[in-house]
Amino acid sequence: MKKFVILLGVFWLVGLVAAMVQAQPQEKCPTSPGWPMGQMYNPKTVETLSGKIESVEKVTAGRMDVPARVLLKVKTDKETVTIYLGPEWYLEKQKAKLSPGDYIQVRGSRVTMDNTPVMLPNEITKGSEVLQFWDEQGMPRWRGQGPRAPQK
Repeated sequence: MKKFVILLGVFWLVGLVAAMVQAQPQEKCPTSPGWPMGQMYNPKTVETLSGKIESVEKVTAGRMDVPARVLLKVKTDKETVTIYLGPEWYLEKQKAKLSPGDYIQVRGSRVTMDNTPVMLPNEITKGSEVLQFWDEQGMPRWRGQGPRAPQK
């Protein structure tokens, strides 16, 4: 009987730890170690560039609990720059749609990832429409929204 009680206690403890791990937020805050983009945003590297969208790419993490992210490849007069937009659902909520062939202006923080220029955009202007992504402190504008956000 004593072994049964000890075994039951071990199972209870394992279940409790598993529940605590599952209760942790799945999408990390941009300033946390698991969110490299927010750590990389630098207000001192904010610049504006103009160019033509060459491609719109969706990147998945291979997990159902992490939403797909959207990247643009934008060709300027000097180079091709990757623009990290954020989760696919946030882009879909924007009124303006971005497609290959569109000419856009991007204002954001230029950083380097794996020797590749990447821009974290504060805003993208397409014609008279403005899409907003990151604020001036590097916080994503989709923070607190999305499928796991508290309902109001």
